Amino acid sequence: MKSINSQSDINVSRILRLIWQKNGISRIEIAAQLGLDKSTVTKIVSALLGVGIVKEFAHGITGPQGGRKPIYLEIAEEFAVVGGIEIQKEGFFCCLLNLPGKCLFEYQEKMNTSDCMQIFNRAYEILKDESQKRKINLIGVGVGISGIINSDSGVIMQSIPFEITEHFPFTQIASVQAGVPVFIENDARCCCYSERTLLHDMGQQNSLFILIEMRKKTDKIIDSSQVSVGTGLVINGKIFKGTEFSAGEFRSMLWTSGHQRQFFAEKENLEDFGAVLPDGGKTEDSIFNELAKHVAFLTNTLNLETVYIGGLEPEVEEKLVELFKKRIVIQWPYDSSHDVDVRLSSLGNLAVAYGAAGMFLDRFFALPSLSTPSGSGPSILESLSQVGETGHAGKLI
Repeated sequence: MKSINSQSDINVSRILRLIWQKNGISRIEIAAQLGLDKSTVTKIVSALLGVGIVKEFAHGITGPQGGRKPIYLEIAEEFAVVGGIEIQKEGFFCCLLNLPGKCLFEYQEKMNTSDCMQIFNRAYEILKDESQKRKINLIGVGVGISGIINSDSGVIMQSIPFEITEHFPFTQIASVQAGVPVFIENDARCCCYSERTLLHDMGQQNSLFILIEMRKKTDKIIDSSQVSVGTGLVINGKIFKGTEFSAGEFRSMLWTSGHQRQFFAEKENLEDFGAVLPDGGKTEDSIFNELAKHVAFLTNTLNLETVYIGGLEPEVEEKLVELFKKRIVIQWPYDSSHDVDVRLSSLGNLAVAYGAAGMFLDRFFALPSLSTPSGSGPSILESLSQVGETGHAGKLI
């Protein structure tokens, strides 16, 4: 969250975030929802309009006495864009979002390398070139990658796919090379950000995202060495990262010493998986039945509202939806009905990259941190003016 310089900064951030969350809100509604004086709201909104980050539009119908249509506020689409990059082993997905969260551009490329910095640099150049073609400032980038990620400090602590075993200061290096702020997060947690960003942080308060990667699938029978699973948790509206930022790392409860995989089960038949018996079926030779038991345990224990599934082919994910639903009901200990919304990722293969950009937006529109002492420096409005001129959001986030 932003540190604050004044009471005015607090009010500016609160108003700006509310306009982002509730596109098409009036000044009167802002004053009522935030408990601010109407004159204060009018003054700050006028300043935001002057900076160019907020726009007015007329909508609705006039009152019985005639007059002008009501005036509402929205975040200006043309003010700036942010980038999102999913760094995969030997390639990337990337996208550009405007500040309201609309995806303007997406791109995928395979690369003959597993060097995460080399992949980032290539993806960033693609995003930079695209933003220049559109003549709109690229103010920063969010990155999603597999591994244990300290997103506060921007450090990759460990990553098995990229063979990183010691702390690697990714964002420190990437921000210098790119010349704009760069943030990094675990790929499964980025998927949580993707769903939140679509709803402007107004969605489910308690949810689970299951991100599954299937490597080198050649036929309908896969073995567990080809399946990688990560999870993202949203608890009470906050993305849960854990004490050491390792929340979401998965290894089956059935795992035993000597296994090199995440699961005890060794194989899965993609043609006929999905059926689950009252006793759970043959978990020892069914990867997805084994996974379903873990999903049901977490969902029921934490009383989650929603489970998202992403990373696989749509026909496989659709079968997983039904399998997870059945397993959740079987493991529910009461006779009362128990409905959990299990659904596919809203963004398919773009979920990680979009969510990484959404993470950047979440920080850009963050509320001030009251625990950080006020300091000297430009106000938020002054910093926003600089963003509009130079395309650099460093002082805001």
